[in-house]
Amino acid sequence: MTTDPAYRRFVSYIDRSRDYYAAQGFARAYRWARPEEPPVLSQLAAPLAEMRIGVVTSAFPLPPTGEEAPVEVPYAAAVEPLPTGGFTADDNRDRAAAPVTERESYLPLARLGELAVAGRFGELAPRFYGVPFDYSQRRTVERDAPAVLEFLRADGVDAVLAVPHCPVCHQSVALVARYLEANGVPTVVVGSARDIVEEIGVPRFLFVDLPLGYPTGRPGAVDQQRSICAQALDLLEGACAPRTTVHARAEWGDETWRSEYMRTDDTTRATLADAGERRRQDQHRARAEGRTRSD
Repeated sequence: MTTDPAYRRFVSYIDRSRDYYAAQGFARAYRWARPEEPPVLSQLAAPLAEMRIGVVTSAFPLPPTGEEAPVEVPYAAAVEPLPTGGFTADDNRDRAAAPVTERESYLPLARLGELAVAGRFGELAPRFYGVPFDYSQRRTVERDAPAVLEFLRADGVDAVLAVPHCPVCHQSVALVARYLEANGVPTVVVGSARDIVEEIGVPRFLFVDLPLGYPTGRPGAVDQQRSICAQALDLLEGACAPRTTVHARAEWGDETWRSEYMRTDDTTRATLADAGERRRQDQHRARAEGRTRSD
């Protein structure tokens, strides 16, 4: 991926994923969500310093070793004590052994807690909330989004920081954000798949041009993580029109990830074809064993 300013710099995940899965033998391209209705922008009901902020994530607890992963459903988990690991995020990377410093790159509870103590906003919600990444846009809108809204209302959450990870996570979280805003809950999506989020259209989007899976900063980069969270709060407070995108002030350093993600060329096609065949076999077994989300 070029960094020449004459070209678009950010990665097009819609294009990358289409070519990647075509190389795996999936001839039918996935149709990403593109709602006809414009997004609703809900205004803050009070100054940010008086508000309870909740975190919506697409990270999920991993099952105990040796157990099958459960069918993913929306969940709410306690913020205190802070989780120390056991989450998975972005392209199926296992984060079970990830240090807390890495967790803050995709579930920034400690950084937000620090900002709350500093008076930037009122308080962090007692729980954080999980959204399944689901290829079924209907399930996301009709089942998952209402469940998340119910959690938020039960906890008295005033506004939401929504943090997606993988490409489909960005779609699911963006659809949930639209639903929450239409029901009076202000949101800001903090993510890296700009093309997906802007294709769907959300009220507030902080675009963080870092590799997928690290929407709130590099592992261990505490100042960067805190800065990204602070920028998200600024956007939550300052946006005055829907479809507001702000490019976050954040750099990864090494740019090789741009060309390596879902790389599809003559050096990878044979490997991808084999992976596609294994994936289809796994999908067939999952359907036969009932390990899929039901309608």
